[in-house]
Amino acid sequence: MKLFASDYDGTFYRHDRTKNEISTNNLEVKKWRDAGNLFIFATGRSISMMHFERRFRKIKYDYLVGLNGAIIVDQHDRILFRKDISPPVAHAIVNLLEEKGLDSYSITDGFSGHLSGRFSFLKPDRLLFRLVGLMTRTYHLSREAALKLPVAQIALTTNSHEEAHKVAEMINETFKGEAFAFANLIHVDIQAPGLSKATGMGYVSKKHQVKQENAYGMGDSYNDIPMFEAYRGISLPGAKEAIKMKAEALYETVGHALGDLL
Repeated sequence: MKLFASDYDGTFYRHDRTKNEISTNNLEVKKWRDAGNLFIFATGRSISMMHFERRFRKIKYDYLVGLNGAIIVDQHDRILFRKDISPPVAHAIVNLLEEKGLDSYSITDGFSGHLSGRFSFLKPDRLLFRLVGLMTRTYHLSREAALKLPVAQIALTTNSHEEAHKVAEMINETFKGEAFAFANLIHVDIQAPGLSKATGMGYVSKKHQVKQENAYGMGDSYNDIPMFEAYRGISLPGAKEAIKMKAEALYETVGHALGDLL
């Protein structure tokens, strides 16, 4: 048995491509699973946001590793694993972000949450995020209500890749051992320490006794690097050089990778 873990945004779903690529990837996923292999998504997205993609783009998977490993569900949406930021730390992080004027953030337990009222409508990607969040009632809670739930992730949008790295460093220094921040292009994902897409892959691999050499992780950004370091890494030709250097192979699409590995 083999296991293939795919990042979603920028890897399985290439926002600059046509719907035909999703259809081709879906077809290759079916062939992969029909052959007795496992296919999982390992993403920074919440479970509820991926539910929308499942309905809208007809995607299928065996397991979903959401919020960079903070929560894992099976294809029937049963929660198999979750680890949250402690309530005092979650409050302190949000307070710090607001004190620093970093007010484009979200809070989620993986299924519902809060989207900052100052989350800009001016950028297309933020507008789409807000619209999907409202449609799925993913981010309909107030700040206070969201912080009363178990907080699996606090995500932040900055104005540049450099700013994202600086914010991630600030969070990791301030909350060392209590929270960990990934800088991912202009985004920062903050969660409980010790989690990554690789730990999610490890959970599923152990559950099904998949050998390390038969586990593949494909992605295009910095939060995918832990998968490359722990398992067999695959990236895309358009990824940044620092990411491609960590991968052992490059493929144009998930479908191409699955077809070659089958």
